[in-house]
Amino acid sequence: MYIKYNEYDLLELFESKPISITGSIEDGQLIYSYEDNQNFKVILTLDLYKQTSAVGVTYNDSVVFSGEYNNVTSIKKSGEALIINVHEKETIKIKFHPQIGAELL
Repeated sequence: MYIKYNEYDLLELFESKPISITGSIEDGQLIYSYEDNQNFKVILTLDLYKQTSAVGVTYNDSVVFSGEYNNVTSIKKSGEALIINVHEKETIKIKFHPQIGAELL
């Protein structure tokens, strides 16, 4: 199994391509990051094949939120937000606009 997601949706939300942790995108270990003009930053790490994800939200490099998730089945874009599904259930929403934030569902 692997995490189901639309690569273009993540590209649109994060406004950049992912960075490979291992040096090879095909390994499925990726880091996405985005920083807004208010010094909020969101970092999403994925291991597509182990179905794990970690999310961090910082403000001026101070941690505001962090969470690690196992059994991630899918990630989807919903408007200006990203929804992470664990065991097919919506678990966390990462908001990008008007300000970066995290909402547990």
